[in-house]
Amino acid sequence: MPEFMKGDSKRLPVTSSVEVRHLVGPVGDDTVLAILKCDASVEDLEVAASYVQGEGSALDRVGHPMIGKVAQLYDILSADQLYAATDER
Repeated sequence: MPEFMKGDSKRLPVTSSVEVRHLVGPVGDDTVLAILKCDASVEDLEVAASYVQGEGSALDRVGHPMIGKVAQLYDILSADQLYAATDER
């Protein structure tokens, strides 16, 4: 059994709809299912959620490019009604 150290919780995979909604808000069931299928970590989902919510500037994101799972999660979240509606403002 692997040993976990303090701070490792963000590397654990997101495993439930409750956890997804806790991290990204009241997204639709299809969005939750797509996120769970990605087998993403808590950290990946937190980063994608912050990007889709428009947090941080372009300069802040230089060291954290959207690639891999983060980019995939961003696309999934962007397509959800919760975040699509915020883009129209």
